[in-house]
Amino acid sequence: MKELHALVDYENVQPSWEALAKLAPGFTDVWLFHGPHQAKQAQAFAASQERVTLVPRSGQGPNALDFHVAFYLGYVAAKHPDAELVVVANDRGYDPMLAHARMLKFRARRVGYKGPVAKKAAVLKPAAPAAVPVVAKKAVAKKAVAKKAVAKQASPKPAASGKVAAAKKAPAAKKAPAVKKAVTKKVVVPKPDPKLAATPDAKLIARIAKGLAKMGDKAPTKLKSFLNALKPMLDKNSTAADAEAMVQTLQNKGVVQVQGAVVTYPK
Repeated sequence: MKELHALVDYENVQPSWEALAKLAPGFTDVWLFHGPHQAKQAQAFAASQERVTLVPRSGQGPNALDFHVAFYLGYVAAKHPDAELVVVANDRGYDPMLAHARMLKFRARRVGYKGPVAKKAAVLKPAAPAAVPVVAKKAVAKKAVAKKAVAKQASPKPAASGKVAAAKKAPAAKKAPAVKKAVTKKVVVPKPDPKLAATPDAKLIARIAKGLAKMGDKAPTKLKSFLNALKPMLDKNSTAADAEAMVQTLQNKGVVQVQGAVVTYPK
């Protein structure tokens, strides 16, 4: 007698004993794989028939029971290599495994199961709204007209043509204080005194005074900037000490005035 083992994924489908006989005709053994929610139903199924082996699911996971079926399929195939193996499930994820089993010369296949279709509950249509009597409609219409007339009488009459209702004047916004324009003081550099051109030092002082006059408003007012502007006007071999001495000379001659780090130009 040829053996036929039906491996039922009871989490996926729950066929009756009669339905299983049609899905796997002539089965000799049934392996029923179930989860905790199908335990009572699976025990009742096994109690009424012989050669039914219950395989409860161990652990949790979305594919936990599928791996149980795969493990037992290999186990049964090893124990009964000539038997026919039928997986009862609607899950097509078993198909690649079964195709591989057939490649190894095992007789293995999957069959799906569609349970009885539950009858749809009758959909109750919402009751149609009760018809409003014509008399009531007229009464509602009269009330609406009366309200409209009262609202019209209560509304203020428009002002006569040519007269405009005097609206309350909003307080005038305060004018922002005028921003005073910054007054730029013009730096007046004194013109060189022609009398200073008598000696070489006088010529140098005159040249520096002339250079400062050309700068106009751009003439430096800080001592550090003034020294930087003064160096190019001196001899190329001059030192910082020479520049500081020249500042003192220019101050003595009245070309500039130095107060701390501020340089001013007398008029």
